[in-house]
Amino acid sequence: MCFNTRMGISLFAQLGLPILMAVGAVMAWRISKRENVRDSKPSEWKDDSLDDWRRQRDAAIEAERQARLANPGATHEGGERDAEGDVKRHQRLGG
Repeated sequence: MCFNTRMGISLFAQLGLPILMAVGAVMAWRISKRENVRDSKPSEWKDDSLDDWRRQRDAAIEAERQARLANPGATHEGGERDAEGDVKRHQRLGG
């Protein structure tokens, strides 16, 4: 009985495990191919809900830029003018 058990385990180790490994490798390869095909397709749905808003925003920014180019003297100097027309500068103290 002991001889047959050793022979069965040896036969399984020599034939069964390599066959199982080959079947597993083929299945893993097929699964990876299936995932690659699914990922290569472009998505069918595209979010275009903000396209109009982006076009309006870009047009407003472009109009503002053109206005600044046309009137370079009206640019913001980074200060604030008081009633007499003097510019007040603000200085930040500390780090």
